[in-house]
Amino acid sequence: MRKDLLDQILDSPQLPTLPRIAVRVIELCKQDGGDLDELVEVISVDPGLVVKLLASVNSSYYGLSRQVVTVREATKLLGVRAVKTLTIAFCLSQVISEQCPIDFDLDGFWRRCVYSAVAAKTIAENLGSELTEEAFTAALLQDIGLVAMVQVIGRDYQELIKSTGSTHSVLARIEQNQLSTDHAEVGAGLARQWGLPDMLVYAIEHHHAPDYAPAEYLVLVKMVAASSLVADALSPQQLSISAVSSYAAQLEEWMGMDEQMAHDLLAEVEEKSKLISDAFKIKSRGHRDVNRLLLEANEKLIATTLENERTIDQLDKDRSRLESISQHDSLTNLANRRVFDRALKTAFENSQQGDFPLSLVLFDIDHFKKINDEHGHLAGDRVLVMIANLLKEHEPEDGCVARFGGEEFTLLLPRLGVASAAQIGEHMRERIEKMRFDVGDGKRIGVTVSAGVAGRDHLRQLGNEIELLDCADKALYAAKRSGRNCIRVLRPMSVPHESVDQQ
Repeated sequence: MRKDLLDQILDSPQLPTLPRIAVRVIELCKQDGGDLDELVEVISVDPGLVVKLLASVNSSYYGLSRQVVTVREATKLLGVRAVKTLTIAFCLSQVISEQCPIDFDLDGFWRRCVYSAVAAKTIAENLGSELTEEAFTAALLQDIGLVAMVQVIGRDYQELIKSTGSTHSVLARIEQNQLSTDHAEVGAGLARQWGLPDMLVYAIEHHHAPDYAPAEYLVLVKMVAASSLVADALSPQQLSISAVSSYAAQLEEWMGMDEQMAHDLLAEVEEKSKLISDAFKIKSRGHRDVNRLLLEANEKLIATTLENERTIDQLDKDRSRLESISQHDSLTNLANRRVFDRALKTAFENSQQGDFPLSLVLFDIDHFKKINDEHGHLAGDRVLVMIANLLKEHEPEDGCVARFGGEEFTLLLPRLGVASAAQIGEHMRERIEKMRFDVGDGKRIGVTVSAGVAGRDHLRQLGNEIELLDCADKALYAAKRSGRNCIRVLRPMSVPHESVDQQ
């Protein structure tokens, strides 16, 4: 498909054709050196071309010290190569202006071309290259394929251009995806038909992929490719800091220019392009202070970055809060049942692997329903919170205090045998019994708890954490059967039978 469409475009009679003067100038470009007399003779036969050439030469862009009134004088002062470049440029601008559809943004197209041409020449000058005029011409013509595709494909292609904004590298990718060719390939094919020198053909063909250019033309192609990035950065009404950053990075990689030099180049190209735009009859876009726009764009980027950082920080806080909510009981702020189950499983596995004891104390508030019924649920909540805070004081570093559910709490004690765990449990039971709990309206009540203790060590073997929890629960049930406000220990031996000891 690619070859069919490419051939269809290049064979179309709608393509722009070069006037005889441009053809002759191109022939002169291929000759070594430059015949001043012949060039002056070729240009002088077209009065309109002479007027454009002299107006351009006398513009501030070239900064000549005196007014030039003849083509010969202009050619002597600027050089044959520069005059050839301008002649080709003006011939093409006339042809394209006459043959493009009336709804095509010709002004925007030529503004981009001028930005690119001035940028390429300025880059060449900064690098001390002898290819300044060739860089100008190649950059000016690099998007000529775009015009050819507009003329042959029509409105559908214009819509494709609009969909990409001002970034031509995006345009090239979309063209390849949808058309299996792009404006760089079409432009190179058109340049070959016109008989342009190979260096210009390859610069047009590879200005979006300079690494694929022949080695002998690589320097020129990269200057043209960089000029396209300059045009990307300068084309919008407001500079895009992302486009500028991309351009600056490429300029450093290809040309060794640092970021400040890249920014200075943008300002220089903006000013120089204004000086030569009149010659191409490009409407003025008004004064733009590129340095100020870059500063504003950078300030916006910093502000956006700070806002993003604040947003990220808030998201981190929200995530932490949600994680905390998912892991903690909302009333007591103790670990919830899900966290306790994981902690119990891990602690049991560690106890088995390390062959050290593990104990579990299960507490239950006695007659808690009566507290809610007589004093209200808020009073019950206060009791739960106060007991939770007390238990939290005895949470070991690798253990876990959790709200097991309702009015039940757990105390997981790694590396402690059941005797030590029972002592801690009894100590907590006694402290709770002596406390008076504020339930509101100046009322203070007494509360008691029952507790069950179980554990594993080398004498008390259990198969898994579920068996340990079951033993603690049975011990707690034994405490309740014994009249509550007491603690009981279940001592499972290696043989699976049960005995409940009273403390």
